[in-house]
Amino acid sequence: MMVPDLSIVDETFDANISSSYFLSIQASLDGFSFSILDPIRNKYIQFSSYALQDHITEADLPKLTNKVFEENELLNLPFKKVFILIPTRYSTVVPSGLFNHEEASQWLFFTHQVPGNYKVVSSQMKLADAWNIFAIPATLYDIFERQFPEPIIFQQYVPMTESKLAISRPGMGKIQFIINLQKDYFDVVVIENNNLKLCNSFQIKGKNDLLYYTLFIFDQLQLSPSKTDVQITGYHHNFNEIKQTIEKYVKHVKFPGLPSGFQYSYLFKSVPGHRYYNLLTLASCVS
Repeated sequence: MMVPDLSIVDETFDANISSSYFLSIQASLDGFSFSILDPIRNKYIQFSSYALQDHITEADLPKLTNKVFEENELLNLPFKKVFILIPTRYSTVVPSGLFNHEEASQWLFFTHQVPGNYKVVSSQMKLADAWNIFAIPATLYDIFERQFPEPIIFQQYVPMTESKLAISRPGMGKIQFIINLQKDYFDVVVIENNNLKLCNSFQIKGKNDLLYYTLFIFDQLQLSPSKTDVQITGYHHNFNEIKQTIEKYVKHVKFPGLPSGFQYSYLFKSVPGHRYYNLLTLASCVS
């Protein structure tokens, strides 16, 4: 039996009115986690996270996801909306003016060698005026489609970008540099003057790869390491080492807590906000 390493349920949670709640799920090699939002109060009232063993591969994710669904009663309740976050490196961003659904796969195949057993999915980035095209394991996609009537599936670029643009204001000159850590790669989003300036992912093969690519982006975009704030979200097993290395070269490194714009049960004080930042912002990515 799979046991969550962290599980909290606020006393105001009521299974009888679950059809009025929003459910957000993240399924990745870093773990399986989910949270429930009461949209009437705009308050998160439940959170659970399952850690996965280091040797787990993407091929194992569908089986593990099915097992969680079979064993967790909460995930078998009806919900008003269901948001699914499936992190993947197979992704690209296309301006809205150039996008059409029929050519989505072509855009992705132009930039990535996508495995044949993957399904191409598109989601709109409304505030960025763009579309996120990405590929995820087809078996994992099918599981979520069977489990929920109309799941809304995202890749990490959407919450990373839309959550920041939502709190940005026209005329804001401050640059937002966001690093999102994954098990074997990391994502970078740069926002300047309320516009998405860069959105990309890089593999982590050596201990200095993250620092190299970060400083390379600083150089290419002519950003100042002493003046630019860098926000780090997500999780990596060398998280503290990565933090210390970046802080040697970048003056302002921050680790955001729980996303603003929501209320949280007092039990959420045990939830590391930076690690689950993207999961907890999914509900703000749709109108």
